[in-house]
Amino acid sequence: MESTFSEEFKRKLGTIVSKTMAEVHAPGVSVALLKEGKVVYAEGFGAREVERNLPATPRTLYGIGSCTKSFTALAVMKLVEEGRLDVGDAIS
Repeated sequence: MESTFSEEFKRKLGTIVSKTMAEVHAPGVSVALLKEGKVVYAEGFGAREVERNLPATPRTLYGIGSCTKSFTALAVMKLVEEGRLDVGDAIS
């Protein structure tokens, strides 16, 4: 993957990510930008393990706990809006 972004763009993005991390108290995040389905930029910010001072990388795996429930609910409601599903339909 070769980044086509300028150093100024990367610096500004880093500033935005770092500020947001501080606001939400996130020790680390990984960011990827895609164009036409291909990763054109990937970077880790902060730490993936604070205690061991290990940096976040573009390939860091994060535990997301129950967050997937919200994505599933959103996907179901989008299907309801499209008329492809009814909230009264059986789960099976």
